[in-house]
Amino acid sequence: MESSMSVRSKLLFNNTHMLSVAEAIGAGEGVVDSKSLQDRLGLRQSAVQRILVALEGVGLMERLERQARTEPIRFQRISHPFWDAARELAHA
Repeated sequence: MESSMSVRSKLLFNNTHMLSVAEAIGAGEGVVDSKSLQDRLGLRQSAVQRILVALEGVGLMERLERQARTEPIRFQRISHPFWDAARELAHA
């Protein structure tokens, strides 16, 4: 059975994981990578990466440069009211 957060996320964003990922990003320190989010939320890496790329595409995240190809791709959260709204929606 899906959680109420997953149902809200699916209805609002057509993605069952968007709210949980956005809530985790908004509550964090601002820099994230898909591996750490995957581990924290228990989601597949592809699901988290897809959301990070979507958030980057609308200007809510910025991809940071890597020093080496072996480093994970990291993203910086951009200040925006979306992050507070995502936290509120996650617990509505």
